Parts: sequence; C-alpha cells; structure tokens
Amino acid sequence: MFKKRSKFTALKAVAFIPVTAMLAMGTASAADAPKTLAELIAGAKKETTLRAMWSSSSLAGGKGFKHVVAAMNKKYGTNIKVKFTPGPSMTRVIAKLTREQKAGQKASSDVVWNNSGGSLKGSKIGLFREMNWMNYLGRPMLKEKGFDPIAPNGTGIASAGTLVGVVYNSDMVKGADIPKNLADTLKPKWKGKIASTPYAAGMREFAMPDLLGTKTMTAYTHKLSDQIGGLMRCGSMNKITSGEFLMLVLSCGDQYVNQAKRRGEPLGYALMDEAVVSHTRYGSVPVHSQAPNAAALFVVWLHTKEGQKWMWEKVGMDLPLYPESHMRKKILVQRAKGSKVVMNSPQWLGSQGSYVKTRKALQKILKKKKKK
Repeated sequence: MFKKRSKFTALKAVAFIPVTAMLAMGTASAADAPKTLAELIAGAKKETTLRAMWSSSSLAGGKGFKHVVAAMNKKYGTNIKVKFTPGPSMTRVIAKLTREQKAGQKASSDVVWNNSGGSLKGSKIGLFREMNWMNYLGRPMLKEKGFDPIAPNGTGIASAGTLVGVVYNSDMVKGADIPKNLADTLKPKWKGKIASTPYAAGMREFAMPDLLGTKTMTAYTHKLSDQIGGLMRCGSMNKITSGEFLMLVLSCGDQYVNQAKRRGEPLGYALMDEAVVSHTRYGSVPVHSQAPNAAALFVVWLHTKEGQKWMWEKVGMDLPLYPESHMRKKILVQRAKGSKVVMNSPQWLGSQGSYVKTRKALQKILKKKKKK
C-alpha cells in the first residue's frame, strides 16, 4: 500500500553556490546545488532562456513546454524565455547530450524528460547534476515499498508514470473479448490481427525476476511473434483506431489512450492480471545545462497540484505518489486483484541484472516480423 511520506531523506547540502556559477562540463554534486526552493528560484531569476529538446509525445511537445514555462514564470516570479527544438527519441537525446558533454559543448537541452533506462545510464556516466530535489517540493509524497522517487545520487526525480498494458480498438473488441491476461492475447481469433512493438515494450519488464521471469516471457514472446500481423510504434495509435490492428500487445503505457479517449477516438486499455509496471518518467538537469536552475524549477512545477493536473489532462499521465493521482487509483485496483506491481526505476532496473540481455533477446524474437 501507499503510505504517507512524512519525512524526506534529503541529500546533504552545504553552503549555497549558484548553479550558474559552475561550468557544467564536469560533475555537479548536491553540495553545490541550491539547498532550498527559495535559492533555486533566486538562481533561476538570473537566467534568461530555457532550452528543451524532445519528441512531440513527451510533455505535449513544444506547446506543452511553452505552457509549463509560462506557468512556472507566473508561479515563481521568473522571466524565462523558451527555445524548443523538436527532438528524437529519449535514447537519442541522451546520446546527443553525452556527445556534447564529452566535447566540452553546452547542452542543447537544458532539461531532460526521460525514462528509467535513460536515467540509469545518465547517472552512471555522470551526465546529470545531483540536486536536492526533495528540498524543492512544497508537499509530501506517498511512500511506495521498494521505490525511491529520487534517481541515484539525486540525478533526477520521478515526476510521472504510465502503466504497461494492451491497447485495443473499442469498436471492434468488446465485452468478454477484452483481454484480461497474456493468454487471452494468444487466442486463435486474434491471429494476424494484432501488433507488438519492435522494442518489446512491456515484455522486457515483465521478464524481470521480480515479475514473471525470463523463461515465462521468452516462451510467451515466441508464441506472440507467431500471432501478430506486424510491428508498430507505441505512439502510432492510428493503426489501432483505423482497424489495421485490433490490439497492441504490449504498449509502452496508457498515456496515448488516455489522451485519445478524450478526443472521442475508439480506444480502450487493459491492464494484465499477471503484472502491472508503472513506467516512470524522470526530470533531470544535464551537468552542462545552460540554465540549470530554471531547468530544475521546470521539473519542480510539474510536481505542484496544478502541474500534476495539467499532465493528466494534456499528457495522459501523473505520478502515483500523490493522493490525487489517477495512476495510483488504477494501481490500487490491480493490486487488490493480486497483480504483481512494480514502479519502474533506475534502481530497480539496475537490480535486475539481465535487463539489457533479455530486452535484446525479446526484440530479436519479435523482429522476425517485418515492421509496418
């Protein structure tokens, strides 16, 4: 169960040194970061422009980025201008920032919106600043057993989550046909009519020792590869709404469906009884960020009630560690059914030693099918 987090384990900090005074080409420790929200705001007021690079599916793209910065300026009294560059996938953004850091160049994106895998990699190679994140939040989080909302060494903070499951066309898949478990997706009636992803979304997490295990998921993936009619990317919901495929097994998360349903599109989402994985999104600041205080403040705003409400309405996700979270309610329902539940984190991925090897093996099985 979720329990009240009344006291935070904050990273120890010493005398405040404005982050902008540190040339962000090396590591930046929590001792060098602002200790309080007031100090973070003071540092942000000395900065002028916040740059971001991510895809249109991340935080509502450029439009969402501008909205958050405007809301941040209003709430904290800053005057930050924006520069948004439509970017590639999270993996490629991390690769680009890493090359820039090694070359001694300034970061092309001052703030990073990332998943657990990217957060783990970034923390290992010293790509992200260590920040006193918990000191900046104006409200407590709930506590989830085995989950630390702070990425290793304070290099990021969990800010939203999205749940792994099955997307289906709600006009063509109804009632008893809606899958409740993985076996339901293997019924003969679905052969050639469903899709999966080329990157084994969801299956790679389900295969971890804490959940269903590699042996179980490898056997399932072999069966699924004979069942699917093709591969698609998680964000290509038009392939489901058009009826080209009736299901996507498994999806990266339910955020696309949450958004599409508000537009009246015929999409449904089913969580599997065997397991539920909350794919966590992290906010981080590159060590070579040109506006590190404003970047951190951007992430902090997302944790306000206003920020969480905006993310749910515009992005289709929120953080399950807040009482008002829609994701939290879904998790509690599945947990009551007896589902295994994991909130994905860099620490969790790092503890599941076979993750990368298993992911590649499952991808190889699925890629027997030509990508559509």
